[in-house]
Amino acid sequence: MKDASVRGGFGDLFAFVRQGEPGERLLPAALAIACTAFMLLLFYIDPKVNTYTYVPAEVIYVENWTADRTDEEILRDRWQVQCLKDQFALERREAMKELGRMSGMDVEQIEREAEAARLARGEVEVERPAGLEC
Repeated sequence: MKDASVRGGFGDLFAFVRQGEPGERLLPAALAIACTAFMLLLFYIDPKVNTYTYVPAEVIYVENWTADRTDEEILRDRWQVQCLKDQFALERREAMKELGRMSGMDVEQIEREAEAARLARGEVEVERPAGLEC
């Protein structure tokens, strides 16, 4: 080990490179350096790829009412919203019934059982105010 040195190692490397044709060893060395650099570049870029997560903007719908609305106006507006909800629920229920019929189910019996279960739980239909049209 006493004859080993960094300076002597580099001297041997340069002597080896100087032997033979100049392009004979430079091309493989250049390719090896390029491949290594490319792989290191990929390691550097990889953590930055596909890390963005799309977060949709939050949309808040606001309705403004005057502060001097009467209780009747407030209840009328609430019942109109409830009418819309009931219409959507009825459309969905009809679509589910049609799907049940297509699947061979007895939807009328299922509906009777569901109504009996609702009555057993004590759920009642709230009467709509007079003059309310859905």
